[in-house]
This record gives sequence, C-alpha cells and structure tokens, in this order.
Amino acid sequence: MSSDRKKKSTIPVHRTIRCHLDASENILRQVWEEMTQKNTPLIVQLLKSVSEQPEFEANKEKGEITKKEIVELRKIVTENPELEEQSGRLRSSADSFVKEVYSSWLTLYQKRKRQKEGKEYFLENILKSDVELVGESNCDLQTIRSKAQEVLTQPEKFLKQLTINDENVNPTKSARKRVNRNNNNKITNVKQSEDFSSPNNVDENKLETLTNVLYKIHKQTQDILTRCAVAYLIKNHNKISEVEEDVQKLKKRRNEKKVEIKRLDNQIQDNRLPSGRDITGERYSEAFDNLMNQVPKDNKEWEDWIANLSRKISHLPYPIDYLYGDLTWYKNNENNTFVYFNGWSEYHFKICCNKRQRHFFERFLEDHKAFKGSEKGEEKLSGSLITLRSAQLLWQQGEGKGEPWKVHKLALHCTYDARLWTAEGTEEVRKEKTDKAQKRLSKAEENEKLDNIQQTQLNKDKSSLSRLNNSFNRPGKLLYQGQSNIIIGISFHTVELATVVVVDINTKKVLVCNTVKQLLGDAFHLLSRRRRQQVH
Repeated sequence: MSSDRKKKSTIPVHRTIRCHLDASENILRQVWEEMTQKNTPLIVQLLKSVSEQPEFEANKEKGEITKKEIVELRKIVTENPELEEQSGRLRSSADSFVKEVYSSWLTLYQKRKRQKEGKEYFLENILKSDVELVGESNCDLQTIRSKAQEVLTQPEKFLKQLTINDENVNPTKSARKRVNRNNNNKITNVKQSEDFSSPNNVDENKLETLTNVLYKIHKQTQDILTRCAVAYLIKNHNKISEVEEDVQKLKKRRNEKKVEIKRLDNQIQDNRLPSGRDITGERYSEAFDNLMNQVPKDNKEWEDWIANLSRKISHLPYPIDYLYGDLTWYKNNENNTFVYFNGWSEYHFKICCNKRQRHFFERFLEDHKAFKGSEKGEEKLSGSLITLRSAQLLWQQGEGKGEPWKVHKLALHCTYDARLWTAEGTEEVRKEKTDKAQKRLSKAEENEKLDNIQQTQLNKDKSSLSRLNNSFNRPGKLLYQGQSNIIIGISFHTVELATVVVVDINTKKVLVCNTVKQLLGDAFHLLSRRRRQQVH
C-alpha cells in the first residue's frame, strides 16, 4: 500500500441502501399530511424568507450563511400556528436543508462573480496589442520579448526577488494580509478566466504553475517593462512569438471575452433565488393566469412567467433527514424488522427489502440493541462507532390515480460507514477518534483558564474517551491491502464497446487484457441479441 493510500485509509466510506416502509393506510396518510402540510411549507417559507432579510446582501458578499441565522429565522417563521406544531427533528432537518440549498446558491454566485472579475482583469490588463504594450513601456517589441525571455527562464526566482523587495518596505501586518488575500483572489480569478493551450511537450500542471507565477509577478511588480513583458507572455499562452501579431484575431478574442463577461453579468443580475417546490401548483396557476389575462411590464416579468409555467411541478414533499440516534429498531413476533422515528414514535413502519439487503437492517438492529443496552451498564459504547450514520425519509414517485399516500411509496435511505462493518475496520475508526479526542483533551488541560464552552467540550472529550475504550462485537475480516503498482485501464469504443487491461506499472507488463466477448463469456449472445433489436 502506498503512503498516500495509508493516509487516506481513515476517510469515511459512506454507502447508501434503501428500502420501502410499510404501514397502515391511516399512518401513511398522517405522514403524508405532516410532510406536505407542515414540513414542506416550512421549508418553502424559509427559502423565501432568507433572501428577504437585510443581511442577505452581506451574506452574498461573504459567500456563506450560518446555521444560526437560519435557526433564528425559523423561530420567527414558526410563529405562524400552521407551521409551529412540528417535532424538533423535523425543524432541524428543515434548517439543514435550507442551509445546504443557500450554501450551494451562494457558492455558484461567488463563482460567477470571481469569473467575471477575472475575465475583466484579463481583458483590461493582459489582452493588449503589441502596439499598446510598446507604447505603455516606451520600449520596442524586441526589448519586451527579451525581458519576457528573462522572466520565462526563472519565473520563481524572479517572483521571489519581488517578494523580498516588497517585504523591505515593511507594511503593517493587517495591510500585508489584505494585500495577499486580494492578490490571491485576483490571481485565482484571472487564472480561471482564460483557457491556456499548452504545447504537446509541456506538462499541463507545470504550465498552470507557470501561469500562476506570471500573474503574481504582474500584480506585484512596479516595473512597467516587466509588467508589459508578463502580459505579452500570458497573452501568447506563456510563449514568445516571433511572428507578427494578427490584429483581427486579437480583436476577435477581445470581442469573445466581452461576450463572456456580459453573459456572466446577466447571470449574476438575473440569478433566480431558491423558491422551493410548488407541490400545490399555485405558482403554475398564477403564471398561467398572468399569461392569459395580463400584459407583462417588461421582458424580465415575461421571462419569470414563462419560467414558472415551464418549471416541472413536483407533487412530492421534501425528505426529512435523521441521525442514527433518531431511529429505533425492533422485531415483532413474526421476525419482521420495524422502525420508528424520533418525534413520530406513534408511527411504526415495517422494513420491506430483498434478501441481499436484509443483513444491513439486521446489523442496524444489533447496533441499536447493543448501544441502548450499554447505557444501563457500566461499559458504555460510543455512538460514533454505530454502523448507521444517517437516514432520510422520503416519498418516491408512483404511478396511477388515487390518494397520494396510496400511489406514492414511502422509502427510507440509510447511509452507513463501510469501515464499521468489520472488527478490524471498527478498531481503525476507534483508534482514529481516540487519538483526536486525546489531542483535544491534552490541549485543553494545558489551558488553566477555560470558559464555559471549552469546559463543556473538555467534559465531552473525557466521556468520549471513556466510551471509545469499549467496542461493538463484530465479525473479523482482513482489511483490503491494495497494490499501488497495479492499475486497471478501461477503453470504451463504439464497435468493440469496452476493453479492460490490467498493467503492472513497475515492469510495464500487461497482466490481463479482456474484450467484451471474454468478459461476458456465455452471456455474450445477449449483447448480439440486443444489437439486433436496436437495428430492428
């Protein structure tokens, strides 16, 4: 196993399985009504309210929104009697969902904004004609090329010298942080704004590093000749061109960049806010009524009506997220596995799955019994070693007509950590979590003055270490030991479809090379039959 593989072996291996939940018609109806009439309207109202807050513009500039802000907003929203009667888990699930949606929206907004700034910087400072560079530097083109060659020879050394010269100026600490942050952001923006073509004999990663260094030099240098030489290099894809510049191509390139900037600006200005699912079809009906009976004020309002009308209506409510501690598992007298959820203890559901999935739910039941049983004894178990990590309750689209809780299927998606399936993997996770808790504990004990939050964390770490000393009883299985020198390559083709090759990169020897016919074996006739069906 390679060193990189060893370092990454403690990363959680999350996998998800699903099953259907069976219950009486009355229970399914109540769950449907809870999710459609309370949980989903709460999420829709939260999504709408977040963008109406005065601090939303500040969040757009920061590119993030905190869970605390959403929780405070939800407390205001749930003053509405129709939305307030919900369990704590449903409210927490709504908070997490809204935060996830707006975090993605803000990330996309910031990405487009950075792209626009980078393209503007490239257009204004880099994409200049040779004539403009000559006029700006007061030097002839050959001098600019010579300086560019000098920078291209040792760009890192050139940048280091610039940094040393800047440090000799001794700016304030806060000023240095601000300048470095701004420079790094602008360099990243500009780097993302332009696609550079690399020669066939130049490594792409090295080219990216060179481009990054050149942008840093362009931002930091005070020498006009150096700045023009670096702009000349970046404009020509980090190469020195000896041919005369094509003015028409440069003009076309500028126009393309302006179009890209304008497109990004339109996307930023016309970036629609998350509005939530229209499960009642209210927005669709309103848009249809507007199109039939009213005249839009402008093109934007017309586009909004068309967007609402063409948006697909989802009749399913939003899912509800649970943690492993929110689920209670048990078996009845007929040996069927049942589950119920925190906040809905009166709703019991039967697990419906095939034989291949049954052992997963039996494991979840075993872990639940062991964990609850340890709470009454002296050797308490840690919840961080429970195989099931989270679950999601949701409705799946069904077919036919009738009551929605009869047509659609109630499903449960369970996410588990595959490392916790065996005793060896559990021991690996236990050691990892023990080391982290021990480090935090040692660091906290060195501090003589702890505030209330730090003291609470210290007590939690002590309790965690005590629980992590005990482990679940699980079957043993040797951990997979990979071979870093063995790689697998798969080639896809329209005729041959696929070819799989196993290669030893140390000896350059092909260990296995199988075609589709060899891979399918006796089942190859099915592929031939499928091809005949396609032709027919």
